[in-house]
Amino acid sequence: MDTSLVDGWSEFAVASAGAAAALAGLLIVAISVNVKEIISGAALPSRAGATIASVVVILLGSTVMLIPGQPAVLLGLELAVFALIALGLQIDAATRMFAHHVGAGTLGRLLQTVLGVGAQLWVVVGGAAVAFGSGWGLYLVAVGFVAIFAAAVLNAWVLMIEILR
Repeated sequence: MDTSLVDGWSEFAVASAGAAAALAGLLIVAISVNVKEIISGAALPSRAGATIASVVVILLGSTVMLIPGQPAVLLGLELAVFALIALGLQIDAATRMFAHHVGAGTLGRLLQTVLGVGAQLWVVVGGAAVAFGSGWGLYLVAVGFVAIFAAAVLNAWVLMIEILR
């Protein structure tokens, strides 16, 4: 593997992994505290699952970025596969949210969908670029990770606070 592809990304990966682990813990606590309300919602269980899966994409993606000497093709495939799984869950959550008219109106549901699905797409495309040896793919992955963090924090707020309104 061309080590210059991942040079300089270890600090980003370490910071992302730590933040993702903390956020995953927060989400699990929020879900466990409000599990009765979440289960009773038509779209909330899938939204909660998609949110955790998204944060796990960052956690796993950051971890595999730290594996020394890993071939670029393998790293790229790992990143893309992790994000594709979460993308499927995001699409399922969005479908349920629109089918049951759950959320803060059509615009709110649309923005949630664009952020959740879009974040995963950045990681998928970035992973594919890395697999083909393009170092700029890691920048796309980074954009995806940041977008996932933003979406997950918003969803954590909904699962902790807004669900009780």
